[in-house]
Amino acid sequence: MANLRRGDSDAAGQLVERFYPELKRLAIANLQGEKPGHTWQATVLVNELYLELCRIRELKDSIPRTAAQERAAFLGLAAHIMRRLLIAHARPLRKRVTRVPADTLDDLGSGDEALREVGELLDSLATIDPKLRQVVELKVFEGLSMDQVAERLGCAPRSAARHWSFARGWLQKALSDDPCPIA
Repeated sequence: MANLRRGDSDAAGQLVERFYPELKRLAIANLQGEKPGHTWQATVLVNELYLELCRIRELKDSIPRTAAQERAAFLGLAAHIMRRLLIAHARPLRKRVTRVPADTLDDLGSGDEALREVGELLDSLATIDPKLRQVVELKVFEGLSMDQVAERLGCAPRSAARHWSFARGWLQKALSDDPCPIA
């Protein structure tokens, strides 16, 4: 992971090769939430991830990490990139090739609007506690069990379950158009 942080594209290939089974599992979990007839398969998503990892010039991180923390950090980065790839792939071709200025976000279609709303809700949840957002992303987007979420966050399974319970309730209340989403 240290070589990837320095922008070594060979490191991307080595990491994908080393963690391929886990990356494929992540890809399958991410694709399960997609509409039927999606044109990508898990292997394609892992290949697209590899191409994105090769484009990394530098990742700033001055925190010393153990091997297990490096592994978790890489898999978290991979899951994040996969989600972004699926979001970009879901956009119509004309929206993939043109940049949209921030002041024109109100003109987006309903699918993009829903994605933006989910992103805003996750950002709001992160202002309460960043772990809440992480729990939602790990549980919903990566399809991890509560024990795996706890391991990834470095906390007890009961703490992870408590974070998940709060985040799920908060999101349900926020999505029910309640003007004050407090759980």
